[in-house]
Amino acid sequence: AAMADWIKVAEASEGKVSHYIDPATLRRMGSLMQVVTLTDYQQAQAISETQRFMSVKMQDEFNCATRSGRHLSLVALAGNMGTGSIVASESAAAPERAIVAGTADEEMWKHVCGEK
Repeated sequence: AAMADWIKVAEASEGKVSHYIDPATLRRMGSLMQVVTLTDYQQAQAISETQRFMSVKMQDEFNCATRSGRHLSLVALAGNMGTGSIVASESAAAPERAIVAGTADEEMWKHVCGEK
């Protein structure tokens, strides 16, 4: 696949964690917006003793009407910015969660729902 044109929309943990969206993947269905997002870490994140990842690519769904969102699927990758081998993946949708004010989640929601 071609390199995604990631746009940084939020940072967390003093810049050690960055959140991106790929605007080319935005899809609207009524008040629902789907988009591919990427969370990139400066320090390796451990799933177990042997499994470490540097980035997570997700298919996310945001509900612009109810200020909520959920991960539809995700892939944890060994390299930064969605590169490297797949460390873990989850294809079952996560439960919907409320978007909390002042979080990276809220920045993503605002960006995707056009409430900048």
